[in-house]
Amino acid sequence: MNLILIRHGETDWNRTGRCQGVADIDLNDTGRRQIEELAHSLRDADIRAVYSSDLLRAFRTARQIASHHDLDVNIDKDLREMDQGDLEGLLFEEIRDRYADVLKEWRESPETLMLPGGESLLQVQERAWNVFERINRLHAGETVVAVSHNLTITALLCKITGVGLRGFRNFNLRAASKNLIVSVNGNVEVRLLNDVSHLSPAELLPQF
Repeated sequence: MNLILIRHGETDWNRTGRCQGVADIDLNDTGRRQIEELAHSLRDADIRAVYSSDLLRAFRTARQIASHHDLDVNIDKDLREMDQGDLEGLLFEEIRDRYADVLKEWRESPETLMLPGGESLLQVQERAWNVFERINRLHAGETVVAVSHNLTITALLCKITGVGLRGFRNFNLRAASKNLIVSVNGNVEVRLLNDVSHLSPAELLPQF
């Protein structure tokens, strides 16, 4: 199976650096242009299925891709972004002022931190891996797209590459980026990482 993992297009919260988890924030104008370019770049791929998080920013991205292939979008809530809990919607400065202890642990031990009112990165990784295994079983030998979110994709990449969740900062995924995971006979590897060559330079998103 070839799994093309896509991070959704840009939102205003991405642009301003707000903590964005399960809040259902829509794409902004730049994000809508990004997904058009992204979908156009995949128009000739032999895509057999499209999966998406249920959050609007991911679903709109997936629907744009699926429209080129006469496919419906399969919703899977396990593709959702990490639940940021009490940090949801806050700017970095606000997190630093209100949750300095949480921010310190996030920097030092991200693999063990449970966000107040939210999830842990390990929980996100477990559900992301469950999605991967389900898709792999259903679509052996096929090319599939799954549209998800920054930390969800990153947690999965940490598991596949073996870097561990402590190394999640090694992956700086941009909006509307492509990541290719190939699974053959039980062997899983990353073949493409954070590809934004299909985007116009003006539409590249800061690494939030």
